[in-house]
Amino acid sequence: MKLPISISKKVLSIDFGAYEMKVVEGKFSKKNITIYKNLSIKIPEGLYLNGEILDNEQLSYIIKNVLKENKVSTELVYGIVNSSSIITREIIIPKVSDEEIEGILSFQINDYIPVNPESYVVKYKFLSTFYEDNVEKLHLLLIGIPKTIVENHFNLLKEIGLKPIILDYQGNAVSKLLGFNTKINETYPIKDMTIACIDMGFNNTKITIGKNSLLQVSRVVEIGGKYIDQNIINILDCSIDELEEKKKSIVDINEQNEECTDYNRLVNITRNSLESLMERIEIVFRYYKTREIGNEINLVLLHGGLSNIKEVDNLFSNYFNIPCINMSLLDKIDFNDNLLKYANCIGGLIRMDEV
Repeated sequence: MKLPISISKKVLSIDFGAYEMKVVEGKFSKKNITIYKNLSIKIPEGLYLNGEILDNEQLSYIIKNVLKENKVSTELVYGIVNSSSIITREIIIPKVSDEEIEGILSFQINDYIPVNPESYVVKYKFLSTFYEDNVEKLHLLLIGIPKTIVENHFNLLKEIGLKPIILDYQGNAVSKLLGFNTKINETYPIKDMTIACIDMGFNNTKITIGKNSLLQVSRVVEIGGKYIDQNIINILDCSIDELEEKKKSIVDINEQNEECTDYNRLVNITRNSLESLMERIEIVFRYYKTREIGNEINLVLLHGGLSNIKEVDNLFSNYFNIPCINMSLLDKIDFNDNLLKYANCIGGLIRMDEV
């Protein structure tokens, strides 16, 4: 998922999404991240969905024009993607060298990836070491991305006139961003905290659980803003333009009023839809907590479009009985725009000694 090149100058980081693509121009060093420019690109429906490029020609035309309009001249680019077709698997193997890990994976990949492994690009991330029956073992996370997704994104970026270097994974990008910093919103320490990031996008919701910059669990839930929008449209019979204004009018998503007004119906529909999403998220949380004795989630970070609904952080906090917050500030990132919106992009700039 990367080419062997050392980056010491400005690069672009593009976070691909169905409704909107985010772009950051910046530079990473082990001391800091410098951000020179950021912008977002609205994507018409039918061009991109769930990691799949549906109309390469139109999508490349739109991205190329927006970059040109914003005078973005940097050519080196990192792409950041997510898809429900991306497979993550945790495995345990005896402790061996990095070279031997590659050998084990190449010979036993059929045992770990429940599809044709030749159709996937499979990489691993180190999670931990431990002893079992006096034998030291490695706990690894495998990430398998369909080769078609990798190839199509690289080809798209080349068609735009960019030079793709790396294709990263959203869960990995946000985990690195948190691991690079020490405090969230000047209040919440990051070290030794298990943090769940819930990215509530337009088509789906991405759940990433990490600790000390290490990705532990990553899942995609097929409920997003589009699902909630459709529920509102079906019941209130409003247009897309009216819908956006209605959602902005919500004062507190936690309000419960039995009076039959359009506003109360709007709040109830939106809250009930969010509760359906939280039920699906709870399944992922339960999986992580029961996987190993002592596993707990200490903090939940909300981002994505649905995190803008007023008081949604309190709704999630009350449901999960865990502090749930909208991330607005990180101590090592000097960024004056919407940090929630560009978190994946900024995290994508961070390049450690990754495999």
